[in-house]
Amino acid sequence: MKYFKILTQQNINMGCKNSYIVVLLMSCYLLTAQTGIGTTTPVNKLQVETTLAEPASTGAVANGNLRLSGTTGSHVLDFGLSSSSTYSWLQSRSKSAYGTNFNLILNPNGGNVGIGTSNLSSTLTVGNIGGTIAGEITINPAHTSNEGGQINIKKSLNGSTADWIIDQYGTSSSDARFRIFNSLGESNGISILENGNIGMGNLTPSVRLQVSGDIIANSIAGSSDARFKSNIRPIENALSKVKSLRGVYFNWNQEAFPEKNFSDKPELGFIAQEVEKVLPEVVFKDNTSEEYRSVKYDKVVALLVEAIKEQQKQIDNLKNQVKKLTKKNK
Repeated sequence: MKYFKILTQQNINMGCKNSYIVVLLMSCYLLTAQTGIGTTTPVNKLQVETTLAEPASTGAVANGNLRLSGTTGSHVLDFGLSSSSTYSWLQSRSKSAYGTNFNLILNPNGGNVGIGTSNLSSTLTVGNIGGTIAGEITINPAHTSNEGGQINIKKSLNGSTADWIIDQYGTSSSDARFRIFNSLGESNGISILENGNIGMGNLTPSVRLQVSGDIIANSIAGSSDARFKSNIRPIENALSKVKSLRGVYFNWNQEAFPEKNFSDKPELGFIAQEVEKVLPEVVFKDNTSEEYRSVKYDKVVALLVEAIKEQQKQIDNLKNQVKKLTKKNK
């Protein structure tokens, strides 16, 4: 009886040890085990293998390798691997109406998002700071007609009355333009044509920079180096040409040309058509059917200098004649 008790106790002890070993082995297995769905050779903690699929718009074909679905609500989140290319995809959609797509939100409570980088400096950072992963963004057209890709910048909370828009627009190659303007109107912004012409308040600039409105600057310099010029010759009959010019006071025709942003103050200057008859070299016709004319006022300075010199010669000659007459009468 005593022997049986001892033997029984040994068996119990052995059983406890075996149970402990089994638990230990199971724990080790669970810590290192790989779980596979659709595969018998998983290489990750959880690996799911299924048919590749595209984010289809109907339920007639596969709509995702994995699906996250709630017990309530009408939307689901499908995950997939492309069957036609090397990309993966997410699609938020209706649970029953596959053609109905819903929004996909990242960090709705805050936090930055990075693409190609873990060093985030803004709400969205694209590419890394070392330049080995490019930070490039492509914005495709928003419409199938005239509107190109577009960025909307919402107005500030203080002191702003309009949103700002950056986009591309064009009905043809002749008016295709990159635009920065506010929601109050395109004429309140900047347009850059495909040929490089820039318009400020002007949608179709016909020169490198065309401004509808006034410009204030500390100085404006024009190219004048002798090495840039050829066929240099003097200005002749400068005084006669100056005498043929007519300076006038005038007011801009704001009513007929509101898009020009003309000032309402009295101005003085020339009439381009009159100047063209005397100095066609300083009159510019824009590249439109109307051929509106502008005057290169800065170029008139050279004419005025030569005219003053001619006039001074006449004055000097008169002075000499006066001296001679004075001596003669003494």
